[in-house]
Amino acid sequence: MKTRVQRSLTLKSMVAFFVITLISLALFLAIQFSYLLEQRKSDYLDQLSNAVVQIQKPLTESLLSSDLNEVKRLLVSLKTSGIMGKAIVTVDNTTVMSLDFATARPIPDWAIKFTGIPVEMTIPLYAYGNSLLTVKPQGYLTLQVDSNRVYRFAFNTLALMITTYLLLVLIIAIAMTWCVSRMIVRPLRKIALELQDANNQDIQISSYHEDDEIGLLAKSYNRKRKQQNSD
Repeated sequence: MKTRVQRSLTLKSMVAFFVITLISLALFLAIQFSYLLEQRKSDYLDQLSNAVVQIQKPLTESLLSSDLNEVKRLLVSLKTSGIMGKAIVTVDNTTVMSLDFATARPIPDWAIKFTGIPVEMTIPLYAYGNSLLTVKPQGYLTLQVDSNRVYRFAFNTLALMITTYLLLVLIIAIAMTWCVSRMIVRPLRKIALELQDANNQDIQISSYHEDDEIGLLAKSYNRKRKQQNSD
């Protein structure tokens, strides 16, 4: 009667587990990075939205009276938010005023597409606060978040995610190496030493390896040796 393996120690299973774990970690960190980036962009837009509420009505009145100096003053007051990158006022698809609040720095094209830069919002400007669908806005105010700020956050977060991933890979690799050494290499080394001992009739195995490949190997060798001695 042949003894069957009940608990496998194959390296293929361990390698498959290792690869699946790494892929799962990569997907988890990618989803986490995307969530953090979108959350930060949403927070920036909320800050701009809260800041523009205070100037929305006076800005519309300044446009109605064609007071561009007052329009500029109101837009400059938004700079105190600290995240403003650019403000654009348009009337009838014509740019009335465009102000840059952040120093332009080169950002790689792949980063612009990857992070969704620029992060902006467009707010309609209604006279006297009237926002009925039948009323045409007096103009539009487009606010952009400082692209350098978004890029730095994305770059720092991505660097942290990659560092975390590499650290986890190192930990898993060390753990897998230890498991292979503990479960396979050491028992095989012990069997090899016992085979070199001519006085030792049987290979001794621990209870942990009784139902795996190493146990099957030892039992088969002991059985064959007994058969040869009986002959």
